[in-house]
Amino acid sequence: MKLELFGTLGPACHDTRTLQAMIETGMTGIRLNLSHGSLKERADWIDSLHQAQTAAGRPVDLLIDLKGRELRTGDMPAMTLETGSTVVLGTAIPLDWRITRRIKPGMRILLDDGAIILQARTLLPGSGWTCEVLQGGLLESRKSLSLENLDQQDSPLCPEDMDNLDAAAACGVTALMVPFVQSGQDLRAVRQELEKRKLNLKLYAKIENEQGCRNLEEIMPLADVIVIARGDLGQNLGLIRLPAAQLDLETRCRKAGKPYMVVTQLLASMTESPVCTRAEANDVFRAALEGAWSLMLTNETAAGRWPVKAMETLCALARQAEEYRQHHRL
Repeated sequence: MKLELFGTLGPACHDTRTLQAMIETGMTGIRLNLSHGSLKERADWIDSLHQAQTAAGRPVDLLIDLKGRELRTGDMPAMTLETGSTVVLGTAIPLDWRITRRIKPGMRILLDDGAIILQARTLLPGSGWTCEVLQGGLLESRKSLSLENLDQQDSPLCPEDMDNLDAAAACGVTALMVPFVQSGQDLRAVRQELEKRKLNLKLYAKIENEQGCRNLEEIMPLADVIVIARGDLGQNLGLIRLPAAQLDLETRCRKAGKPYMVVTQLLASMTESPVCTRAEANDVFRAALEGAWSLMLTNETAAGRWPVKAMETLCALARQAEEYRQHHRL
C-alpha cells in the first residue's frame, strides 16, 4: 500500500513554482482549509495548483476541509494575553453569539490549538464573558476555539459549506474533509448533500472529540478515510490522554480494515526551522510503519518558512518506513 502524503495550501505555498516542487518531491494530495476563505475567494490558489500539476505532469488530490462545527474567534488585531490577566470574550476577542451562549461559569476555553487557555468567570449581558487568562500568549485573528467537555450538537454543515459544495466540481475538488464528526448520522447528512449535487467525492471523517471516538464503529462504514485530527482531539481530551486515544483509534481502524490519516504537528518545528526534531522524525516514521494510509502537513506548508523542505522531509521519512517494512517483511 502506497502512503498518501498531503500538504496544506496556504500563503506560504500558493504559487505555482512552490506547488510544483512539492508535487515533484512526492506530495500526492493537498488540503485547502475553508475556515480561512471560500473556494471562490481562493480561486487564484486553485489555478496555481492546476498549473503546477500540469507542469509536474502528475495530478494530486484536492481535499477541501469544511468549516462544519468548527469554532473560531472572529476577525481581530493580534493581541498578547498575559497569564493572570482578564479579558472579555465576545468584545476584546470577538465571537459568534452562538458560541458565547454555550459557555458556562468555570468552563475552560482553549484557543489556537490549546496554546492559550482562558477560564470563564462572569457573564456580562450584551457583551460577553469576563475570563481569566490561565495560559497566555499571542492571539491572532480567526484562531481555533474549543469549549472544554462540550459536545457539539449542531448540523455537521454550515451555510458556507453548502456554498463551497456548490463550487466544488468547477474547482476540481476530489475529496471532502468533514470536521468534528460525532456519529454516523453526520456523514449520512453530508452524503445527502453530495447526492443532491451529483458529487462523487471521498469523505474524510475527522475525529476531534470524545463523542467521535466513542462512535467510531458507526462512523467507519460511512467514511472513506478516518482522520485522527490530533489538534482539536488533544484539546478535547487533554494532551495526557491523546497518545492512548490515537493508538486506540489506529488499532480499531486497522482491525476494521479502514484507511486512516494522521494529522497535526507532524513536523511542527519546520514551520520555522529547515530541519525537524528527532521526536518528529520518530513520530512520522512510526505512524507510517504502523499502518497509516495517509499523513498530512498543515501549518508546515500553509504558513511555514520551508514548505518544500517540510514536504521533502515527510516524503523521505515515509520512504524510510516503507523500505523498513519491505526489508523486515512487516
